[in-house]
Amino acid sequence: MRKILNVFLFILFLLIIAGCILPYFLPKNIEISASKKLINPISEVFLEFNDLENFGSWGLLTEQDSINTRINYFSPYKGKGASLTWKNKKNYEIGNGEFKILESIINKKIKAQIIFVNYGILCSEDIYFKSLKEGTYIKVSLKTQDFSYFKRIFAYLNAENLQEILDESLNRLELKLNKKNIPQQLKLGESDFIDKKNVQLLAVKNETTTDSEEISKNLHKSFHTVNQYMVDSLNYSLLDIKNPIVYYTNFDTINKSATYYAGYPVNNLDIIPNDNIKLISIPSGKAIFTPIKTTNLNLLNSKYTLDSYAKENGIKLKNQFWQEFNDFPTSNDDEIRGNAFYLIIE
Repeated sequence: MRKILNVFLFILFLLIIAGCILPYFLPKNIEISASKKLINPISEVFLEFNDLENFGSWGLLTEQDSINTRINYFSPYKGKGASLTWKNKKNYEIGNGEFKILESIINKKIKAQIIFVNYGILCSEDIYFKSLKEGTYIKVSLKTQDFSYFKRIFAYLNAENLQEILDESLNRLELKLNKKNIPQQLKLGESDFIDKKNVQLLAVKNETTTDSEEISKNLHKSFHTVNQYMVDSLNYSLLDIKNPIVYYTNFDTINKSATYYAGYPVNNLDIIPNDNIKLISIPSGKAIFTPIKTTNLNLLNSKYTLDSYAKENGIKLKNQFWQEFNDFPTSNDDEIRGNAFYLIIE
């Protein structure tokens, strides 16, 4: 019995010695990186990292157990100073942590700090963005601070796991971005990206001032003209006529002049327009959009919302803005609903 005890103590002694010596041969920190080419424009990709409410839906650790992970976001929510914390009581590997943006250069670079509270580990993360001819290249580099001697075992055991998590998070981002081909349910004042298909529009051309009330009166008249033409001359039934659209080709706030086409989308390209009604094409491409819920007197609020969103997030706009309405009321007091779109330069 004494002999067995001595053997056990000797083995335990060797394990203790090994545990003390092993960290000397292990890395002092974790350094991992991942890169990916995405087909989306750089402004759209950048916003997924810069807006933490986006990042929290696919990010590094928080998505591993989204059911049991509670995330809290802190003002300003995006850009320098934005932060989030996560807490998971059931999964110690996720545990508690904090992610904070330290530096944000629009469409170029984001520098962030990650704290893993359970392990007492501090990480720095650098994210680089490069615009390509057909999309965006991103590179994410993560480096921990130097570990204390015995915490080097953590680096050895978790380096490979963190690399897999980082790679998988970029795959989730790619999947999320590729799903943005239909309008999401946004709240009033919110904006997002969308892929828009080409639209053929049977419409009346208007040239007016930028006054909302004047534009609304002309829209009502134009929609009525095109609707009547489609029913009387093209034999459309009212059920076959889709929602009305106004497409702006010029909106000059300095000279207060606007040029726009108001009408209805059509599928038949063999339609022969008359002298007053034109068949025009709204091009396809990547766009930003925002919901419309307003009255005739505030018809252009959606345009200003998208202008602000683009400026704030470094998005370059094309001179192609349009509004798709569920219907267009006659009274200035009636509510208008729909979506507004702006094509962007990719």
